[in-house]
Amino acid sequence: MNQQVTNGIKVDFQDTSIAFAYKSTQELRKSWWLFKSMQYPCLVKSGPKFVNWALKMGLPIEFLLKEFFFKQFCGGTSLKNIHQTIELLGKYGVYTLLDYAVEGEKTEEGFEKCKEQLTKTIEFAASNHLVCASALKITGIGSFSVLENYQKNQMSDSDNLAFSKILQRLNEICKRAYELKQTVYIDAEESWIQDTIDELAEQMMEKYNHEYACVYTTIQCYRKDRLGYFQELLQKSQQKGYILGVKLVRGAYLEKENQRAKELKYPSPINPSKDATDKMFNLCAEIAIEHLDNVWLCAGTHNEESCQLIIQQLQSKKISPDDPRIIFAQLFGMSDHISFNLAKAGYRVAKYLPYGPVEKVLPYLFRRAEENSSVKGQSGREFLLIDKELKRRSKW
Repeated sequence: MNQQVTNGIKVDFQDTSIAFAYKSTQELRKSWWLFKSMQYPCLVKSGPKFVNWALKMGLPIEFLLKEFFFKQFCGGTSLKNIHQTIELLGKYGVYTLLDYAVEGEKTEEGFEKCKEQLTKTIEFAASNHLVCASALKITGIGSFSVLENYQKNQMSDSDNLAFSKILQRLNEICKRAYELKQTVYIDAEESWIQDTIDELAEQMMEKYNHEYACVYTTIQCYRKDRLGYFQELLQKSQQKGYILGVKLVRGAYLEKENQRAKELKYPSPINPSKDATDKMFNLCAEIAIEHLDNVWLCAGTHNEESCQLIIQQLQSKKISPDDPRIIFAQLFGMSDHISFNLAKAGYRVAKYLPYGPVEKVLPYLFRRAEENSSVKGQSGREFLLIDKELKRRSKW
């Protein structure tokens, strides 16, 4: 079943005329070829190596990256050239969740520059009512190894100094968001640094989430321990008297997590099946909606069934589709059939819109390619929906 009725309006996730109304036929054809190519795992696996080699050799491939891959999944190279995309999404009732998609910086200078850009992103969001929030990765403002050492409780003096700077940068970002009444989403990352990220996110929520959810943490439901953590976090926020901002996702590092666990011979932190992950996501969403007096929820999902279940819960509790405590989110360039049909029905929906220099966002783009080419990925579904819409338009 792909339809849900909300306040008399049908939400039909198969209505491609609504899903792709914002795209021209030429743009859809480019997307068709892109998702078609992603159905070949060998091509996707070898692609990143070729791209990195070509850029290192100075080969002129940046235009192709921008024209196809980058345009599909990113909004622009800087804040100066993403206005058009934000306005286009807003025209169809879809908000923008801005993501300066730079991660894995290596130097203190790089961390500082990233912090400054994230601050500018928040200031930009404050000036545009179509931007609902800004996202960040802690690895953009701090060393991966320091975050890992902190989690292992193996800190040197230099690590302690570096960690204090990470905390300072994060606080400056969140403080600026609070001053401007904006929202910051702290993304989840690999499990071997996630405890550190969780601790940092909790500190920021306790400090700034008293009037509204200024800071959101992220819970990856493909991890076996996340339901328990969410319940503990809910109890902690109630005891300490702050609003819990939660972005629920399934997770984006599945293969990496399982491979590391295998190599280092420890039990994988990942659920044994997709079904287990789906059940955990849906249960966490249900718990969040049961506690909207204390929880603000971002349902970051590309799963139609999860969206339907959330709609049912909201309807049963007579919660308005545009309640500010609830928002759906999907990645830009993916699951338009969910985003635009939900928005058409009056729900609060945001597209996660990455931006940044092409070479800096390559890790993000490579993850999208791997995710879409996996056996249970998105490329097949995206391709079929685009193909359906192109055939529909050809009948005009």
